[in-house]
Amino acid sequence: MPATPQTLLGHATKTAVLVLIASVSALTMAGALAGPYSAALADPTNIFDAPVPGFVGPAGEGNAQILHPENYVNPLFFGWADGVAGYAPAPGVAIRWTNSSLALGPVTGDNFHIVSLGDLDAAQIASGAAPGSITLTFSEPLRDKTGADLVVFENGLVSQGGAGVAGQILAELAYVEVSSDGVTFVRFPSRSLTPGPVGAYGTVDASNAFRLAGKHANALGDSWGTPFDLAWLADQPAVTGGAVDLEAITHVRIVDIPGDGSFKDATGAPVYDAWPTSGSRGHDLEAVGVIGRDMNFEAWQDQRGLAGHDRGPLADPDADGISNLHEYAAGLLPTSPDPSSRLQGVSMQSGRLTLKFCRDERATDLILEVEASSNLRDWEVIARSLGGEPFQPVSPQAPQISESSAHHIASVGVLREVSVADVVTGASLRFLRVSVKTIP
Repeated sequence: MPATPQTLLGHATKTAVLVLIASVSALTMAGALAGPYSAALADPTNIFDAPVPGFVGPAGEGNAQILHPENYVNPLFFGWADGVAGYAPAPGVAIRWTNSSLALGPVTGDNFHIVSLGDLDAAQIASGAAPGSITLTFSEPLRDKTGADLVVFENGLVSQGGAGVAGQILAELAYVEVSSDGVTFVRFPSRSLTPGPVGAYGTVDASNAFRLAGKHANALGDSWGTPFDLAWLADQPAVTGGAVDLEAITHVRIVDIPGDGSFKDATGAPVYDAWPTSGSRGHDLEAVGVIGRDMNFEAWQDQRGLAGHDRGPLADPDADGISNLHEYAAGLLPTSPDPSSRLQGVSMQSGRLTLKFCRDERATDLILEVEASSNLRDWEVIARSLGGEPFQPVSPQAPQISESSAHHIASVGVLREVSVADVVTGASLRFLRVSVKTIP
């Protein structure tokens, strides 16, 4: 496809400033928190492991489509597990819970749409039996991008009381491991602060668990997944030694943790969860979603189901005034209207005309340029991003550039908020615009 430029325009006079108003979503926390890690439900600002919603839309983030038909699968995900390389459940799982194909494809939010890994009993643990596990494959490899790269959905549910503590989660935890060849795996170093056994159907405070799948609610209408950032593995020997390539992950293995305390976290502390369990025993895997993946515009259009007149860089299928190419560049959904404020804003800050906008760092086939003008005829490129890389100054005037996570969920880092501040000189007017084009 030839290079296809598009622009969005912002301007300000030296005396008129557009005031932007931002709102902050309220936190929905489950129960009183003891530890520093994220709660079982929405905890968007948690710096460690804020859960990622499986569904978004008019009904609100984290509300599953099974109860909220107006919602849709979170477009943040660029893929899902699409193959099973191995499934070895612990003994005793009912046949109805052993369909490993149910772990493939997008999240459903249906707590019965799962495959169980099984749960070892005391005798099996004493004998050294291996806990249940499943190894999933991805036809498009994962790579280490900013923030969470994969998200695991289990069917944990928030307790209303009874055998557990109201507001805590009935969790069946699991280790997560990754591999780039299906042979050598490296495990995410986990942390468990739960002080002691919780019983057969007891609950845990999710904020006491870190880098353990199953700590977030994905049942009874709630749909939140546990994020895993490949950067957490950068110092592991298998990675530093070259046996595991974090830029080409093809396998993810989930290993159940029998919660009697026999199994340990990365520091050697015991991991406790509901134990022993029955029925769909142990970790019940629902889906594994991919965030850490590079994308191109043609593949993105395919993934979003665009065809006919809805396809192409200038098309606007949802009639929100934002073209497909800009939706792609900013990490938006072309089939659901977005407010223009999601794309950019302009203001005066400390004598500089400042343009803020979002970009998706996974869009690696784009050239994004910020251009400045004093007359709307002559434009000068002052900053540029090439192939998904951060913006760099181009103009000798050296505009101030900053980038940060644009999404209000702390663990999501691939959606970047860019701020480019240009000096306003003696001209009565100054204009800034963002140009987006595909790399020829």
